[in-house]
Amino acid sequence: MDPGVSTSRPQWLAFGLVCLAYLGVTVGEQVLSPVLPDVSADLGISEGQSGLAFGMLALAIAVANLVGGAVLGRTGGRMLMLAGLAATVIGAVCGATANGLATMVVAQVLLGTGAGLYFPAGLQAVPFIAGSSRKGFAMGIYGVAFSGGLTGAALLGALGAAQGWRLAFWAAAGLGAAAFVATLGVRLPPATGAPVSFRFPRRALTGLPTFIGAVGAICQYGAIPFLTTFAVTEWELRAGQAALLLAAGRVISILAKVVGGASSDRVGPVVSARRTGLLLTVTGLAWVLLPAGWFVYACAALFAGTVSSLFPVANMVAVDEFGGHGPSLGAYRSAQIGIGALAGWSIGRIGESTSLRATLAVAVATPVLLVVLLRRTQTPSAEPTVRGSAAPTTG
Repeated sequence: MDPGVSTSRPQWLAFGLVCLAYLGVTVGEQVLSPVLPDVSADLGISEGQSGLAFGMLALAIAVANLVGGAVLGRTGGRMLMLAGLAATVIGAVCGATANGLATMVVAQVLLGTGAGLYFPAGLQAVPFIAGSSRKGFAMGIYGVAFSGGLTGAALLGALGAAQGWRLAFWAAAGLGAAAFVATLGVRLPPATGAPVSFRFPRRALTGLPTFIGAVGAICQYGAIPFLTTFAVTEWELRAGQAALLLAAGRVISILAKVVGGASSDRVGPVVSARRTGLLLTVTGLAWVLLPAGWFVYACAALFAGTVSSLFPVANMVAVDEFGGHGPSLGAYRSAQIGIGALAGWSIGRIGESTSLRATLAVAVATPVLLVVLLRRTQTPSAEPTVRGSAAPTTG
């Protein structure tokens, strides 16, 4: 049986605990961005060095996605989730005790590893726990857990601005530890005994799921991490105000997930992605290029919230195309996050040597590619084309 498909009734308690774990690793993954202005001032980290930290975070996610997908059949979903949560807790503690750039980069690598190891197991677990008849609903709620993690990280940033940025990392460590304990009692897809494999179809790197997800990753891991820094340096907001602005965007992302999911059901994922790309391009260019004011702040929050709605669309297409095949799911996610890593590093380096505003303008305009390049056609049949027992070609 495909480990990505359950034949039993939905297991909503287990599903809730899986979502809690997703929220926990997401908070850890995102906690640096909202406290970056205070971290930079305290540890003497420049924009270029911040870009290195964000780039290493995304790169660690990409590598761990690939590794997690490769070993998923051997370890099973629960074991891989526990490994990811353990890395998240250790990384958050490392961040809370950081005394310079090197320590913070190590923390980011550990936090990225935790999020990356978790992803293939979590994505495989959703249809297994919810059942094929409720897969779409469950994937939407699963996406809300990601938005909850983004919101939690932003709120911790606001708390950190008031009480000290290290508190945000300590709180992320506590949440990760709670999720670790909860996951011990979850029944997830069992290990299939499949050998560790990095074999996956080429479309895992070049197909529609990766394209949609990569555009989202450029914004999520490249542009948005610099939003608080931009707000402080260009709009002259206080660090706490900038963190609250980001938090508002994260709250919006919850509604955006629901709207995006409903739109995908109604008009299909391709058309939904194109419409989202248009909204992101307009609001992104507005907050980067227009003078500061409430309208611009609203555009920034809307942009930060809407970006995450691209990922459930990409994930749905990926599950439809690859089923529960771990290496394919890992490679798909790894490719898009690798692009996000390059974006984060590039924005920091180029923005430091030229102009952060101009560099961000290029990054926030990338969603226009969804409008221009995606044709108004539906994705291939929803019947998975890669099963857990398949032997796909090497990518």
